[in-house]
Amino acid sequence: MYKQYQINKAKNMDLLDYVRQRGYSLIQSAANEYRLKEHDSLVISNNKWKWFSRDIGGDTLDFVTKYEGKSFKDAMEILIGEKGKEKVKEYFPEKSQQKPKKDISQLPEKADNYRRLFAYLSKTRRIDPSIIQDMINDSKLYQEKQYNNCVFLGKDSNGEVKYCLKVGTNTYKKFKGEQEGSDKAYGVELCSSSESSKVYVYESIIDAMSHATMIKIQGGNYKDHNRISLGCVADVKLEQFLKDNPNIKTIISCLDNDKAGIDATEKIRKKYSNRGYIIKRILSKSKDLNEDLVAAFEFLEKQQKTVSDLDSNIKKNRMTNKNVPSEKRNKNAVERSM
Repeated sequence: MYKQYQINKAKNMDLLDYVRQRGYSLIQSAANEYRLKEHDSLVISNNKWKWFSRDIGGDTLDFVTKYEGKSFKDAMEILIGEKGKEKVKEYFPEKSQQKPKKDISQLPEKADNYRRLFAYLSKTRRIDPSIIQDMINDSKLYQEKQYNNCVFLGKDSNGEVKYCLKVGTNTYKKFKGEQEGSDKAYGVELCSSSESSKVYVYESIIDAMSHATMIKIQGGNYKDHNRISLGCVADVKLEQFLKDNPNIKTIISCLDNDKAGIDATEKIRKKYSNRGYIIKRILSKSKDLNEDLVAAFEFLEKQQKTVSDLDSNIKKNRMTNKNVPSEKRNKNAVERSM
């Protein structure tokens, strides 16, 4: 039998240390936040974990029993040994973690121009320039001076910045990270409409802008409805948005077409349909809506090139025929008819 102090010690063992010892692959997604490469909806932060697609989580002991499926006895022995001999170091918050959170108002400095931002979002991501400009005009997007990153801002109902996402503009070296002190409950909103009872929910703001581009191409107005990004598959932002906007009746999930996105959509369906919301789904053909948008443009460009090449060949043949004497052209025509 283990004493309570031993159980508490097991719960407080360093989770990141344990995960690394067990050979799991970790991806740092934000300051003091990691995701398992095997399951990117499983997040580890400040010695706690949460598997959003399964709606389970807890401390280090919970990880061993709930995620790895070990019995309580086996988990205790793995973490502290049969006689209390520690096998994993105990977790103590680093000094940097004990400091107050960095003020989100200390945002990256703005660049003198936004050329890199426009090039990346419009050329690489194929987002309509007017939608990019709308975000800039709404003070939700700018280019960072030091690293030329795209900086997306999320605000509370009073217009105060509470969330900051940085996305790299280098297509050969991808980067995405949240500013320290960001609150996911106030993730980036593409647009809001008090007259609409619908909210479209995306994993990323770039997916939201991509969908808006598709709508504009089809002649629609993307500003007719609310469009928010979660910054992940967790519904923290959605919860806050619904709290701030009690007029919402319908939730349209536009989360990614992968396991994490599908599982999260099902979780949203169960959770919010029980509260009386109508739940709908828009499923991308590719992994996400931006991939769909890029693929559509590439297909059109390929078709245009084919038509252009065909037109060039026709003109070339006409020029060749003009240079052939009429007697020879008539003779060739007779020979072809025989």
